[in-house]
Amino acid sequence: MLQTGSSPPRLDGLVVLVVDATTGVGRELTTRLSAAGALVAVVGAGHPDRADDAATNAAFLCKALTDAGLVALPYRIDVRDPAEAGRLPGQIADDAGPVHAAVVVLPPPDSTAELLRAFRAVSAALAAALPPGARHIERAPAAPAEPGGTTAEDRTWIRDVVDRLAVDAARATSR
Repeated sequence: MLQTGSSPPRLDGLVVLVVDATTGVGRELTTRLSAAGALVAVVGAGHPDRADDAATNAAFLCKALTDAGLVALPYRIDVRDPAEAGRLPGQIADDAGPVHAAVVVLPPPDSTAELLRAFRAVSAALAAALPPGARHIERAPAAPAEPGGTTAEDRTWIRDVVDRLAVDAARATSR
C-alpha cells in the first residue's frame, strides 16, 4: 500500500505540477501533495542519462495514487526541449484547471553539468508560462545515502512546501 503520511495540511482544489515527480524527492513530494488533497500533475522528466522510462513511471505512480483514492495525472517531457515544459501549464489547465504551483526537482549533485543546465532551462520555461500568482519552486536535492532515496533535509523541505501551499490554499479560500 502507498504511504501518504499523517494528517497533512489540506490542499483541496490546488493543481500542482511536479517535474521529476517519479523518483526520490519528487516522488515523496508528489505523494504528500496528493495526500493533502492537491491534484498533482506528475511530470516524468525524460533525458538520456535516465535508465528508465519517465512516461511509464509517471503512469504507474498516478495509478498507485488513484488506487489510494487520490487524484494525479501523468505527463512527460524531454528536458532537452524546454518548449515542452513551457506548454505544460496550458495543457494541464485544459485537463484539470489552472496550475497554482510548479515544483521542479533538479537532478542530484553528481549529475552532469549538461543535465543540470537542461533542468534549469525547463524550470525557467515553466516559470515564464505559469499563470499570474502561481508559485514556482525549484529544489536541488541533497545527496541521498542511496540512489533514489531522500535525506532528512529533503523531507523537511517537502513538509515546508506542503505547508506553504496550504497557506496559499487557505488564502484563496478566504477570498
